[in-house]
Amino acid sequence: MISLKDIEVVFGKGTPLEKRALNGINLEIEDGSFVTVIGSNGAGKSTLLGILTGDIAPTTGKVMIGTTDVTRKPTVHRAEIVARVFQDPLAGSCGTLTIEENLALAERRGKRRGLAMALSSNRREMFRERIAELNLGLEDRLGDRMDMLSGGQRQAVSLVMATLTGSQMLLLDEHTAALDPGMAEFVMKLTDRFVEERKLTTMMVTHSMRQALDFGHRTIMLHAGEIVLDVSGDERKGLQIEDLINMFRQIRGQTLDDDELLIG
Repeated sequence: MISLKDIEVVFGKGTPLEKRALNGINLEIEDGSFVTVIGSNGAGKSTLLGILTGDIAPTTGKVMIGTTDVTRKPTVHRAEIVARVFQDPLAGSCGTLTIEENLALAERRGKRRGLAMALSSNRREMFRERIAELNLGLEDRLGDRMDMLSGGQRQAVSLVMATLTGSQMLLLDEHTAALDPGMAEFVMKLTDRFVEERKLTTMMVTHSMRQALDFGHRTIMLHAGEIVLDVSGDERKGLQIEDLINMFRQIRGQTLDDDELLIG
């Protein structure tokens, strides 16, 4: 269970640049649930992820992951229980290291590393098996540097890296936005399979209305730092893309720009 209670985030509090990014967020996510998060630019989506990763400390409120109060725990102390895949394929891995070296680092995320060999034969075989699940032929290229891969390949490997340690939560930060349509579809199907097979508690931020409704079990809409829509079950199944667009327009009181909203 992931629980956010009375979360407020105010940047530059008490200064002329004061900005309220989240305003009284209360949210519970059941174990194994896949939640999609939508909202226009500045709605608070990235801040919400930052609260969960520890990159941002709430001004007020409490963050619980499982039975652990992580409200004031920094990112490094959440590394073993929260995994993240970024929008930029270059952000979640080290290009100058090989695929297997990146996997070795990811597998030890949040753990004491000690002096043991990072790449034993058993670990190499485990990495090979996990990479083979991608069906991209990368299991025969474990010694290649990550910066030799395409953006889509790198993002697929990042998904494997994020799911190696049995983290309690997987965060997806518009992780297909920088990919071409074909590879974006591939990575989303891969994501859906990994989440389902491993029963991962997942939150995915997306600008795509199609992704928001086609994937996951629940959809949340943020606006001005507040949750203005929270649907699941039959109510969610009955929604169409046009319904979400109309909700955005009603909330904003204006027509949305094309760069704020992706229908596909």
